[in-house]
Amino acid sequence: MTELHDLTALQLATAYQRGETGPTEVVDHLLARIGGGDWVGAFTTVSADRARVAAAGAERVLRTADRTGLPRLFGVPTAVKDLEATEGVRTTLGSALFRDWIPGHNDEIVEVMADAGLISLGKTTVPEFGAACYTEPEVSAPARSPFDLTRSAAGSSGGAAAAVGALLVPIAQGSDTAGSVRSPASACGVVGLKPSRGLVTAGPAGNDGMGLSVRGPLARTVRDTAAFLDALTTRTGVGTVYPPRVDSYERACDAPVPRLRIALAQGSVSGSPVDPEVAAAAELTARTLAGLGHDVFARDQAPDPELTEGFQVMFTALVGSRTMAFEESSLRPIVRHLRSRSQEFTSGELAAAIGVVQARARAWSLDHANADVVITPTVTTPPTLVGQLRNDADPAAELAAMTAFTGNTVLANATGFPAISLPLGWSSQGLPLGVSLTAGWGREDLLLGVSAALEEALPWAHRYGDRSTAPAPAGRP
Repeated sequence: MTELHDLTALQLATAYQRGETGPTEVVDHLLARIGGGDWVGAFTTVSADRARVAAAGAERVLRTADRTGLPRLFGVPTAVKDLEATEGVRTTLGSALFRDWIPGHNDEIVEVMADAGLISLGKTTVPEFGAACYTEPEVSAPARSPFDLTRSAAGSSGGAAAAVGALLVPIAQGSDTAGSVRSPASACGVVGLKPSRGLVTAGPAGNDGMGLSVRGPLARTVRDTAAFLDALTTRTGVGTVYPPRVDSYERACDAPVPRLRIALAQGSVSGSPVDPEVAAAAELTARTLAGLGHDVFARDQAPDPELTEGFQVMFTALVGSRTMAFEESSLRPIVRHLRSRSQEFTSGELAAAIGVVQARARAWSLDHANADVVITPTVTTPPTLVGQLRNDADPAAELAAMTAFTGNTVLANATGFPAISLPLGWSSQGLPLGVSLTAGWGREDLLLGVSAALEEALPWAHRYGDRSTAPAPAGRP
């Protein structure tokens, strides 16, 4: 029997329009699930009272005779990543230093989501300052994969991906600087989209200054992902060049997809070996697209140490750029390590690293200029064990391990191209294996159209099962 938590965001929107349920019933149902035991560590803060007030207001609007002009996802529950300041709601940034911070303002993405009529149930768990590809902060429980609680939800949008995969919310907001939407999507068996640089506004003061970071959606279906992207792109970007936006990304999922040239790029830009089951998932995706009539060809992804090392310098500088007064000893070892490294670079060395990354990103795009879409493994391994990547005693080794795990994710941040992780592979233990598709700048419409076709050919909705109180055991078909 279908429960309210089984419904996708678009199914909820339709149910609202038909009067089959309302935001109050749905919000109460999901809050009860979260309150009954957030077994995946998805939430750091649950804003139940605010959510119920917002749901009651949305219900009153939906009861009016004229519903025309309402946003597509009006009244649908969601969650905000705990790196985004939210007025009146505890925002920890994943750090014990901000354990009790209650901002007096909203970041731009929070305002955009509110304008879309979305109802946030709270703040999803993140690593400290988002500076890790696993989510194990001091301020809350680790975020875990809904498919195996011994496995990490990855990071830094680990809580958001876990919330979606555990059916606690149908959609959640993430952000991506080096794969932070796509890595968790892979670990939690959901869809994660890193949009084109500039497509989703960060507001007049929200850009990272290097063009790496972007906010993006996490969802269980491609169409929910597209509808959420429609909601996130209603405001024009500020202070950046932004790509042309299509009228409806949701409709792009149903538009005819022309015969495409698609490259299968096995391997890893980080030089780390790709697990055989992960590689097999990418190969299955390529065969499926070939069977759908596309021209698919193989092209190995060679290691690129210049890109990898230059990107590390840029990422390290971003972590070190926080100038607030605090005791460095209170920070997590990996954050202290990154901040210490950032102080070793001169401005000239940082500028040189940016130039190298831009040049290598341009070279990658030229290498794939004859491909409309590039297939790669999202990350290099199945979901890692909780604590496996963390190494407090040797944070330099931890950074190397994280770089090896993320593999190719930095490419989309370096190029600014859109990339989506889809749960198209499953390990022999029943663990999700993400496969990434990358398209040209501003071609989210093409990316979503191809993804929708893959979702139909290799469906994954049945994998979620009944997650009322406990995860599906590893190995479940």
